[in-house]
Amino acid sequence: MADAAPKKPVIIILDMAKGYGWKPGSFGYDMVARVRKLKEAAYAAKVQVIHVNSMRRPTDNLPGEPRMMAGSGNLDVIPELQPVDKDIIIYKRYLSGFSHNDLDYTLRTMGCDRVVIAGASTDNTVLWTAGDAHQYRYRVVVVEDCTIVHREKEPPGAKECALRIIKSVLHGEVLPLDQVIARYLKVS
Repeated sequence: MADAAPKKPVIIILDMAKGYGWKPGSFGYDMVARVRKLKEAAYAAKVQVIHVNSMRRPTDNLPGEPRMMAGSGNLDVIPELQPVDKDIIIYKRYLSGFSHNDLDYTLRTMGCDRVVIAGASTDNTVLWTAGDAHQYRYRVVVVEDCTIVHREKEPPGAKECALRIIKSVLHGEVLPLDQVIARYLKVS
């Protein structure tokens, strides 16, 4: 399939909410500055930013004490990435950013054909979101240095394995932030 002139992509920032422990000095926090740079580049290029975070309800009957409960401040995007009026916030109900919500509808009504994915966690929400995006026929770009495995004790190689699946199976692009900005967030 030839790559016709792409429509403007959409930036999807996954699980960068307070309930996931994004605090200065915490594991993975250094990624926040890169995600902010991605978001600012999107604004400059007039590209839509969508925040997708988990949301749980007491009726979900999940084991343990879910952090991302409806009505709690844990659902709020962290202050460093706080959405502005033009950002869209969508709540997912399970692993994929497309899980039981209107993300696909939102992208289609905007005329989107490409999703640029950042956030956490590479081997979980990023991988599942990229997989669903591919199945819905969006072109997938993952910003390699704007995603991490957000579990400090994860076995080595989890991120690399997830990115390999995105490249080889989903035929997605995995690019560093500077290349994503140069290729997809050019200021016109």
